[in-house]
Amino acid sequence: MRYKLALSLSTAVLFLTTTAAASAQTTTGTIGFHLLLGDGSAEETLTLNGGNYTDLIMSNMIAGVMYGHLVQEYAAVPGIQFNKDYLYGSIMAQLLQENIATEDYESSSSLIDPSSDQQAVMDEGQGGPYQINNYAVDLVAGSYAPAGHSLINYIAVQKNIGYTMANAATQYSKVTPPSFNNKYYGPMLPAFFHYNDMVALNVTGKGQYGWTTPWEPEYDEALANFVTLPNSFLDVILNAAYNQGYYGTLVPQYSTEGATATESTVASVNSYSSVWGNSNTYAQYPYQVHYYLDQMYDNPVPTTSPSTVVTPTNHIIFSVGTLEGVFSDVFQTLAHSNGTSAAQFFTAAQAQTAFNSALSQHGVSSSASLDLSNASNRATIFAVIDSAIGNLESTVGMKFNATTTSQL
Repeated sequence: MRYKLALSLSTAVLFLTTTAAASAQTTTGTIGFHLLLGDGSAEETLTLNGGNYTDLIMSNMIAGVMYGHLVQEYAAVPGIQFNKDYLYGSIMAQLLQENIATEDYESSSSLIDPSSDQQAVMDEGQGGPYQINNYAVDLVAGSYAPAGHSLINYIAVQKNIGYTMANAATQYSKVTPPSFNNKYYGPMLPAFFHYNDMVALNVTGKGQYGWTTPWEPEYDEALANFVTLPNSFLDVILNAAYNQGYYGTLVPQYSTEGATATESTVASVNSYSSVWGNSNTYAQYPYQVHYYLDQMYDNPVPTTSPSTVVTPTNHIIFSVGTLEGVFSDVFQTLAHSNGTSAAQFFTAAQAQTAFNSALSQHGVSSSASLDLSNASNRATIFAVIDSAIGNLESTVGMKFNATTTSQL
């Protein structure tokens, strides 16, 4: 069972309203998390001042952009549109909601969860700090043996995942591998998992796996509609799929809405009033993700009611030089192969060259500082990371959504 904790909104509001305005070059502010919107009794916070969490936020945003990059590479639905702020940020928000005490993170450590009090997330079947409970399951075949739609089938993550194709069928009965707790590699696993969800929902019900599914044909119709619908709520569908599962009520519900959605539908689905005061944690989850991100992005967030809002004044400063270092550290945990040769980890030189080329592509100085809480700066951060990912693909001749049924 994923870690759940109902926490109060009222205290979060106090933190938001008392956060002092900050210099654009100073990381400052507070993020409240672990709460039920409109219903709860306690909370936890990240205090951003001092920058302890900045590199963790960076690695999670890099993973989030990878998630979106994978989505855009899915050949079955080319050109699908989504809300980048919410989809790219959903990995970080997942960590806040699903993990135990993310505030215990220490930037001096390579671990997401360094405390002994947090280690329950590494137990058998837990899936680490992001609680990817079904990480060892093939999401289309429905088996523990990888058949093409299991995390280990993705070439980029296979080499570092902590088990092999030979023993993958029994991994579900073992403790979660230590690599899931690495702050550079760990965030990539939910990124690939969510993409795998998107693919599995599309593939299941067709061909060899032609089972009757409650989300079709509306899910496919929603994906097709999202190609022409800016800022679609794809993130909401996929967060519901992760949190409640495919066969719950939410994936079919949101798929049905998505099939005929307009910009007005997007606004309605994204409204906090959709779940305000609802104690159903599955219904709350996509909106908890939004709430945590809206705080990080300085978007208005609800306080005592959905229509009573406050605008945070947080600042999360990304030094471009530091971001390059984190990008390099992240991609040195991932691998590439032509599908037959042994997989090789990306090198620091490859990652740094790809990142610096992306800076040039977007006219960003290597000495710049960008504020994740500023919409324009945030768009630049995301664009640079996405281009750098694409540059790495060009360097090695492999798309990151490439899969294999072999141990490479």
